[in-house]
Amino acid sequence: MIKKMFHDRLFILSTFPIALLSFWLVKLTFWGGGFLPFMGLMLLVLLTVAEYFAAFEIRRTNKIMNSEIQQPERPWFSTPFWSWDGAKQRLTSSKAWFAVVYVFAAIFFSSIGVTILAFFWLSVAVLIFVMGFITPSNWSWVFNLNEQEATGKLSFLIDPDKVQITFNGTQSIDSEIPNQMIWAYTSGWTIAVCVIFILLNIFVIPVLAKHMRDVTANLLGANALPDSFSYAFQSWLTSRKK
Repeated sequence: MIKKMFHDRLFILSTFPIALLSFWLVKLTFWGGGFLPFMGLMLLVLLTVAEYFAAFEIRRTNKIMNSEIQQPERPWFSTPFWSWDGAKQRLTSSKAWFAVVYVFAAIFFSSIGVTILAFFWLSVAVLIFVMGFITPSNWSWVFNLNEQEATGKLSFLIDPDKVQITFNGTQSIDSEIPNQMIWAYTSGWTIAVCVIFILLNIFVIPVLAKHMRDVTANLLGANALPDSFSYAFQSWLTSRKK
């Protein structure tokens, strides 16, 4: 049980930086702007790298989640991407495009999981303070702010009952933002929110890890959605030619 809990969380945490980097590359390719032929070349490179990316993600998922997702047959492409046939193979490859779709699914699930885990550990720390296992001593920090949006002094004060943030100066961002905010982490609503995030960590993280594993199998694995989609598309083209 503990081993599975560790693997679920390791899977989510390791997915996030990979998905974040992959999403940045996809975003740079499709929405980066620039010289059109260069963008087309980047697209072909992206679709070529998708084969190796899919193989890596399947191996990582199998190792961490103890799954048995089968690798699709390789190589996906029989000719280099700089040839006309190679470019056509990549642009019409359902496997490559589903690997791009996988990036969006991975960033979605892993972002939710990482957010829950971050607030879980924050909640544990807050409850440790609330229950008196560790009592924070008075601590303050003053930061001189001299920016175009605001000028003045920003100070933080932490004591055993509350965290206080005070801004003294001229604020031009939004006049409705108060100059002083106080968060009492010993209040009832704070404790309730902490308990909620602890429960989310217990019950939601395993579900996210399972869905992420299934997404890997369905989008990247052998005999998954890309092959089914390709077969259906080819059948539709054949029927249209008759």
